[in-house]
Amino acid sequence: MNSVELVGTLTGKEAVRYTPAGLEVFEGTFHHRAQLVEAGRTRTLEFDFPAVSYAETAKALNGLAPGAQISLKGFLAPRSMKSRRLIVHITEFN
Repeated sequence: MNSVELVGTLTGKEAVRYTPAGLEVFEGTFHHRAQLVEAGRTRTLEFDFPAVSYAETAKALNGLAPGAQISLKGFLAPRSMKSRRLIVHITEFN
């Protein structure tokens, strides 16, 4: 299973572009901050992560202003076939 659920604040996004098939693409960066309990201790997590989305979800994400906070669902995948770096693919958000 490959599933991701995060809350993030949009910190930056690329200009709107389209795939060769005509699908709208969203590419951006989000900031996540949370406190979780691990091994009985509170741990603070704070990190930035890249994200991408396509089609209708991308269109909605491209309409967001920097600073917007969203809850997102999606999955992790390599940035490209030759890369080992992961990127979050957003499939839904609110």
